[in-house]
Amino acid sequence: MAKNNAGDILTGDWNPIIGCEKYSEGCRGCWYLSGIFPWQQRLGNIPADVLPGEHHVFEKRMCPASLKLKGGIVGVVQHGDLFWDQVPDATINRVLSIIEQVAYQKRIMPRYMLWTKRAERMARILLERYPDGLPEYLAVAVSVENQACADERLPHLLKMTGTRIIMIEPMLGPITLSKYLPVEWVVVGSETGANPRPIDTRWVSAVRDEVKAQGIPFFVKQLGTSHKQSIRVLDGREWNEFPRGFVK
Repeated sequence: MAKNNAGDILTGDWNPIIGCEKYSEGCRGCWYLSGIFPWQQRLGNIPADVLPGEHHVFEKRMCPASLKLKGGIVGVVQHGDLFWDQVPDATINRVLSIIEQVAYQKRIMPRYMLWTKRAERMARILLERYPDGLPEYLAVAVSVENQACADERLPHLLKMTGTRIIMIEPMLGPITLSKYLPVEWVVVGSETGANPRPIDTRWVSAVRDEVKAQGIPFFVKQLGTSHKQSIRVLDGREWNEFPRGFVK
């Protein structure tokens, strides 16, 4: 379980919809399209007529009861990308409305993480819905894998006010974040799976130094090439920092 995996930032996930397509270089070895989707379809958890390159709504999960038991840090639509262009705006807003209904019902407020590569669309939809800033229970994360992606996507992340997270995963080259700080959290991870491209820990240390110079929480998910063997030590220690109020 994610809750018991020291290298996972999430307590769990909620997938009322699924679906994505390979979007940029970091998607080459996509764990969802290459592994989770065909496995879940073989188990009968995804209808046989659903194709990997289309989105699918699980209506039974699209309700507050499907989410109400989930607490801690919850990844929303981890089996896909909520802001993929095939997902209608209306469906995205249904998801957000369900989160709103359950967010304040727990003694310790959960944090619901919206995690995407489609930063421009996410910013547009969330700025329309929350013009005065993101609600406390929402966190927005943008994935980048190299400097070009950082320069393209992170300006859209900075348009929003609230808990903003830079996810450098898989890290495929050196990245400087100097133009995009401060944010509320920075997380780094390597590529794992079939034919993974190795990470250079000097890239990670350089990002860590930029981030910690501004007092921003920093987390290392993985530095190795196999998800079966956790390698997380950078410069003599593990980096397990969370933003204030985030309880896994």
